[in-house]
Amino acid sequence: MKRFKVLVFSFVLVMVLGWGSTGFAKTIKWKMASSWPSGTQVQWAADFFAKTVNDMSGGRLVIKSYPAGKLIGALEVFDAVKMGTIDVSHCSPAYQIGKIPAAALFGYIPFGMEAVPYLTWMYEGEGLALYKELYARYDFGFAAPCGILPSEDLAWSNKPIKSMDDFKGLKFRTSGYWGEILTDAGAAVMMLPAGEIYEALQRNVLDAGEFSIPSMDKTLSFHEIAKYLLVPGIHQPSTILDCIVNKKSWNKLPDDLKAVVKGAAQLTTLRMLTNSIHKDVSALEFFEKKGINIIYLDPEIQKKLYAKSLALMEKKAAKDPLFAKVWKSQGSFRKGFNGYKKLMTPQYE
Repeated sequence: MKRFKVLVFSFVLVMVLGWGSTGFAKTIKWKMASSWPSGTQVQWAADFFAKTVNDMSGGRLVIKSYPAGKLIGALEVFDAVKMGTIDVSHCSPAYQIGKIPAAALFGYIPFGMEAVPYLTWMYEGEGLALYKELYARYDFGFAAPCGILPSEDLAWSNKPIKSMDDFKGLKFRTSGYWGEILTDAGAAVMMLPAGEIYEALQRNVLDAGEFSIPSMDKTLSFHEIAKYLLVPGIHQPSTILDCIVNKKSWNKLPDDLKAVVKGAAQLTTLRMLTNSIHKDVSALEFFEKKGINIIYLDPEIQKKLYAKSLALMEKKAAKDPLFAKVWKSQGSFRKGFNGYKKLMTPQYE
């Protein structure tokens, strides 16, 4: 009897201590769908976010990460998380341009900010407050930046692009506001999914096209069917991704797990940037070894395209109050940052 009491006491003690740790705590399981193809750098960020939440929560909150098409279509994740079909989405605000014109200013902007000033505006400036205003009417539980890409490749082509005239009649794959700018420059713009760009370039359905950063373009093997790589990515100097959580799912979390999700989103943003740059350095070296002609777009052409971009942004701002508000905030921040950068950046090369 004495031994039995000891055993019972030991069992109760283990249960009490265990309940306070993660071992016996109730596990909350979330489904997360992304807008990204499997194996890409953007899906890497989604998977990294899910794993980080799983690890930081000690298994109390487990996120199952699904690439585009496995659970929800790439362009359906926003509505799916709103309706509660999934708990969380991984996408980019720029994908909501059809619903919210100002959303592009939180995703990617032609001639927009590079990653460091962009994130400084988001985290330390007015960015996050304006970001919350962007999604306010949708009544999500939580939404935040969750990844950022550095500068993209401007174009893969089998024709060199060295003048403004070279854009005229060029069958060019792109999307968003950059498509409007190139159309104004005389290009014949079309939108194709990532998986169709390779064949379209190979069969001359496209003369040129862009998709993403060097390492992702390497994964898609564009170097196999295009002779020229045009840089820099003036159309997307950086691209913010985000995660959005359904309100009911969010409200079920205790405060400490909410803090885990917030922290994981910020960590994912930092790690995606550094991981992408690391991979892009190797990718560009790989392209050079493969004999790809890497062309840096003439700064004079960049200035002409910038003028078209500025005119378009001002036109959008005149039609949408929130767009105008965000555009003004970014412009004010960039003015201060550019002054800082000029004074604090060494010029020894």
